[in-house]
Amino acid sequence: MRVRVNTREISDPEILQGTTALTDGHEYAVLEISVRFKAATSFRVEFNEGGLRQSALFDSRAFAVTCHSMPPTWRYFQLESGAFSLRPEAWNAPGFWEDYYDGDSRAIAAYEDERAAILSH
Repeated sequence: MRVRVNTREISDPEILQGTTALTDGHEYAVLEISVRFKAATSFRVEFNEGGLRQSALFDSRAFAVTCHSMPPTWRYFQLESGAFSLRPEAWNAPGFWEDYYDGDSRAIAAYEDERAAILSH
């Protein structure tokens, strides 16, 4: 799945939160879809900031979908709240994102493997 940043006509600061890290008009691969209970859907995309590759969740309303094809490695995960995510199974492990951001080599390897699979789709 691919999306293009489209923030020019959006004035709601909630929708725009964090999008200054992205390039308006640029296309990004979606690495995860997160749907929170009674909240906007979010897309995880990668961006470069300070020369470092990072990923974060952004409000889906800041994007236009350019390719609707879903990566075959995505799985559906639902929480008790009714929220759910579409993402690689390895990224759903308890503490995965904490381990990843703490520099755990296994979490980083799992992220890189799944990222490569998504980008090659």
